[in-house]
Amino acid sequence: MPGVLRVPPLEELDVQEVAVSSAVLKAAAHHYGSQCDRPNKEFMLCRWEEKDPRKCLREGRQVNQCAIDFFRRIRTHCAEPFTAYWTCIDYSNQQELRRCRKQQAAFDSCVLDKLGWVRPELGDLSKVTKVKTDRPLPENAYHSRPRPEPNPPIEGELKPSPLGSRLFFWSW
Repeated sequence: MPGVLRVPPLEELDVQEVAVSSAVLKAAAHHYGSQCDRPNKEFMLCRWEEKDPRKCLREGRQVNQCAIDFFRRIRTHCAEPFTAYWTCIDYSNQQELRRCRKQQAAFDSCVLDKLGWVRPELGDLSKVTKVKTDRPLPENAYHSRPRPEPNPPIEGELKPSPLGSRLFFWSW
């Protein structure tokens, strides 16, 4: 029924939280962006195509799971340099990365040595990419409205106004 709103049950919405601070997210952003690129773009494509967040719960769970796995691997393999890096960002004024380049280099080399992840170049994550997906296209992917009816024919005769046009305040 088109008028019935389906609300997902709480069990379907219950996921493990990624409980990290903004400094932790900022320190891990480049590597997280490259490691969880596909699930994030899949989720954003679903949100754009469907225009209904309830239809993208599965993709949202995949994003959440990727983030949890990412931070677990960081904690397992590179906890000390990562903690030093995000602590430096947290304690620096306005969370500036430029004040923590030494800790960033130590974290990047640890991630490269132990996990094989290369820090993406500046601008790599913001490039436009095509997303190959298994989801079918929605029925109305562009959410276009139906074409409006053409203007009805004018009944009667149209005569010019006896006082002239109202577009001009002078009449000479």
